Amino acid sequence: MKLLLTIMILAALPALAQDPLQPHEVTRQAVPTGGIQVLNQFISSNLRIPFTSALGGINSRVYLKGVVEPDGSMTGIEVTRGIDPQCDEEAKRVLGLYKAWTPAELNGKPARQIVHFPITFREDPKTSFDSSMHAMVIYLDNKFRLTDQPDKAEFRRILSVNEDGYVNKDVRFDERRGNKWKPLFTVPFRKQSMYYKNEYVRTITDSVKSYRIFVQDQNLASYAPEAVFSEDGRLLAFTQIDEHGKTSLRKEFDLNGLLREMHIHDDSTDTEVRWYSNGQIRSVVIHPANKPAIKGTDMYSDAWEPDGTQNLKDGNGYWRAMGLDYEHKPLLEEGRIVSGAKSGVWTGKRPDSTLHYREFYHNGMLEKGVSYYGTDSVTYSNPVKQPEFKGGINAFYRYLAQNIRYPGEAARRGAVGKVMLTFVVCEDGTMCDYKVLNSIGFGLDEEALRVVKGMNGMWNPGEMRGKTVRVQYNLPINFQLN
Repeated sequence: MKLLLTIMILAALPALAQDPLQPHEVTRQAVPTGGIQVLNQFISSNLRIPFTSALGGINSRVYLKGVVEPDGSMTGIEVTRGIDPQCDEEAKRVLGLYKAWTPAELNGKPARQIVHFPITFREDPKTSFDSSMHAMVIYLDNKFRLTDQPDKAEFRRILSVNEDGYVNKDVRFDERRGNKWKPLFTVPFRKQSMYYKNEYVRTITDSVKSYRIFVQDQNLASYAPEAVFSEDGRLLAFTQIDEHGKTSLRKEFDLNGLLREMHIHDDSTDTEVRWYSNGQIRSVVIHPANKPAIKGTDMYSDAWEPDGTQNLKDGNGYWRAMGLDYEHKPLLEEGRIVSGAKSGVWTGKRPDSTLHYREFYHNGMLEKGVSYYGTDSVTYSNPVKQPEFKGGINAFYRYLAQNIRYPGEAARRGAVGKVMLTFVVCEDGTMCDYKVLNSIGFGLDEEALRVVKGMNGMWNPGEMRGKTVRVQYNLPINFQLN
């Protein structure tokens, strides 16, 4: 028996160790699932051009070779012609993340195939980088507007960065006095320990120990790109801040470093792009900026299956996506899209096919919804209802105006700014889990917390598909002296 077993194992080895074939040796070549444009978009979205390599500008390629395996992954990736060690390693990292190849075939059977692939590194020179300070220096005119004439600038902003290009010190503003620059004020750099989780970063404990780096003033205005890293240095989220302090781009990664969700912001829209865990693009949805998604204003543009099958194209077709509901439970949502809007019957089902909801849409507007909780059902006309202060927004502002008392110490010192608090409105409208997110001091934090706690019982709870739910609420309270 031992001899027979040994012979069988040895006989299987040649099949497992099949030599990879050249493209001309297969009957069907390996190709990116969904096409070369999909792969190029994946690479451009995931690529992190090394900061030091891009300082003087870069426009070059790293040429790679690897083997596309029958399972759609690529192994044995190596550089055949590179740029520098940092770019070469980044090119290998990104191509290795993509596991959505359609494998080669030889006589109708999957085969291992060698693939050559170039990755382009292109970025303009970082002309604002000052090597003597290792910082990005932005020059401003007398109205704090950007200017490209440093010799005529009245102010400058100095953003110190580390070797990877992330902010690592307070942001400093200088004022020109004669022929010299003098410090004007600083905005504090912060490194905040936290537990981070999203749809793609989930562990046994449901969150990951991490830290966030950012620069914010007392009014919560941001002055530098923000990032979230795990304790061992893996990038989990990145937010690009433009020169006006607005968010222009946000990315969320999984624990393998794969980009899973990207939001591109402009003045009118928020374009949301998602990817599957194998690197295949999942969906493109365009949200109107500053408008709630429940009003039928989202534009469902494109959607794909993990195998690259496109069910929704240019706003017409079928939507089918597995996600998480408000309780972080898996939910499969599907329905028809016409001209970018939900149409007809939409359903949400659990992985075991249990029906959670059925909704009826016309031109993107919900006409009726029914959700199911065991043997009970609830009918609703709005899938999401935010918590509301009893009496409405005007009553809310009146309450704040009538109850806030400026602390004497803060008034004497001229302390002003926004205190950002978070709290939870529970299912019965009571409040709990109060927390001050940013501290101003001088008694302003305590006063904001006192006033907010006084609102306990003054809220109507939030609802999700007809069911009351706990909702976290963020509230900025602005303290200004007349």
